[in-house]
Amino acid sequence: MGAGEQVRAALGDAWWDGTVGQSEELAGTADARSPRAVQRLDALLRAWAVGFAAVRPDVLSPRLIASRRGLRADEAAGFLAALDARVLHVDSAGFVVPQVFRPKPSGGRYALFSRNGPGVAANLEYLIQMAAAAELVMRHSVAGTDIRFEHGEFDAVVERDGVPVLAMEAKARVTGPDGLLELLGSLLRLGEAPKAKAAGNHRRKYAALLDMAVSGPLVLWLVADGARWAFDAESVAGALRLTPRTAPGKPVTGN
Repeated sequence: MGAGEQVRAALGDAWWDGTVGQSEELAGTADARSPRAVQRLDALLRAWAVGFAAVRPDVLSPRLIASRRGLRADEAAGFLAALDARVLHVDSAGFVVPQVFRPKPSGGRYALFSRNGPGVAANLEYLIQMAAAAELVMRHSVAGTDIRFEHGEFDAVVERDGVPVLAMEAKARVTGPDGLLELLGSLLRLGEAPKAKAAGNHRRKYAALLDMAVSGPLVLWLVADGARWAFDAESVAGALRLTPRTAPGKPVTGN
């Protein structure tokens, strides 16, 4: 049984059908939020790649290597919206500095590119991670000062008075070996049987989320292009219980 089948069996047909509808809705509204987002972001990435090559002597060419995953409308629109709202700033070499949420202690600058052979490859997962963190501010009214970006095992953690109330994990895609479904399947499986088979990073995220849930229930927000899945995460008899929380588009924090 694949990850999708496992998740559907665990959460039911109604939840599964809701995610399909949500994906279609997000794709459909992306152009309204940011017209021609894929083309616009692609042009920006190519320009920033030239700057990246100029500041990196080990990069021989500014040619941007096409990703096998490509760019999609939802993730592109989200990142551009964050730029337009000045939640994120990108310099001419493609280094991103978040403007409102709290960066990791080791530094607050993130590279959108890495060297790929003689050319440049885009770090697509940073696009969705930063766009999702910005979405918490812009669409869910979370204070930027409450958001800790790249905190512990998660891409972002929202804290109120030092207590975690939301953990966010963003993946570039829903499906695939490093997709959202694989992670959710592992978390659900470990909640039922803590010694069940799971990837090492999935097991670490489960342990970290359970540790946070011991202090009180919090929201787990799983994000990818075409997906915004929110769950109540609770510690029950020493295990993690995830319960689908909100309908698409509803706030992910609060009751």
